Amino acid sequence: MKPLLNFKSSTFLAANNISKADANSAAENSFKTKQHLNGSNFFKLFFGIRNILVFFVFTILPINDLKSKECLKFLPFGHNDHYVHLPINSNFCVKYGNEKLIFKTDNFGGRYFKDKNNVLQVFGDSQVLGLDIQSQTQHYLSKYFKNNFVIYAAPNNGPLEVIKFIKLNNKIVNEKIVINFNLSVDLFRVYPDWNIENFVALRSHQLEEILDKPYKYKIIIAKSLLENKYFTVARKNENQMQELFMSRDVEKLKKYLALYLLKLDKIINKMNIEIDYVLTMPYWIYENTDNKFLKINSIEKRLKTLICGTFNRQTKFNKVYISKLISDNKEILTKDKRHLKSDQISLMKLRNYCKN
Repeated sequence: MKPLLNFKSSTFLAANNISKADANSAAENSFKTKQHLNGSNFFKLFFGIRNILVFFVFTILPINDLKSKECLKFLPFGHNDHYVHLPINSNFCVKYGNEKLIFKTDNFGGRYFKDKNNVLQVFGDSQVLGLDIQSQTQHYLSKYFKNNFVIYAAPNNGPLEVIKFIKLNNKIVNEKIVINFNLSVDLFRVYPDWNIENFVALRSHQLEEILDKPYKYKIIIAKSLLENKYFTVARKNENQMQELFMSRDVEKLKKYLALYLLKLDKIINKMNIEIDYVLTMPYWIYENTDNKFLKINSIEKRLKTLICGTFNRQTKFNKVYISKLISDNKEILTKDKRHLKSDQISLMKLRNYCKN
């Protein structure tokens, strides 16, 4: 590969990290990269190696206009100040390794696989969206819920964003729904300083244009990097996520989780809806030991105390599940290494997990 092309593609992959739905969403709250645009800090930001590369690729190098019918190299998603969603009423293709995944969405950006009628509505973030699947039968929830799914989920769409969606679109919300809480990152999204604008570059009105002219996605990402002092494509690695969780004050976490659950209680009472709740284990709780993915005991002990002291005491939910691995001797992570593979997830009742 020519040096220029190699440079161009590798830099684009780095910038494209933000769209991989990793929702490491996150440099979560504390993972804000505070770079102030003044004095010497401005020059450190603007002339830093990473930013020069990004600026060079996005504004100077020729940009090839991809056709909207071709498979995208990123998952398109944007926010409307309230929640994050996929393009509405769309049909598009996203490359996943050597596979080409088809995404079909309804009028609210919900992903569906079969029929949009008589469906089970599922809410959450990128973990439940199904970044590695093509059909509903491949989804981990299909073993437990038989209705056709419509999944209202997107990268960086946290628990509070789910509540906002339900409130704003209450007329289309069914009497029974499923909410997925991704413990990998949603734990940090219940903090009051969580702001989707710091992690989602696109706005809702830009999604249709991005599908038609995907090259503009790179320009918007570059613009966000240069203008938003908090926006970043950097993602914490597995060890950093473990350290982040272990450094958090458990009592504060319980407090913010309790406030979040109280908001859900009010919705259940007001709308008279039934919620089945699913917790998915954080990807960073596992370590590969002798070709087996095992939980790190010290982290699980802390996590178990937290979730059993909050979610297991919630009485308004119909059923509450937590994920477990189908097999511990197979690769459990998706290609971005920040989500559990759908075919490696099974569910157990949370109360049984908390008993052990």
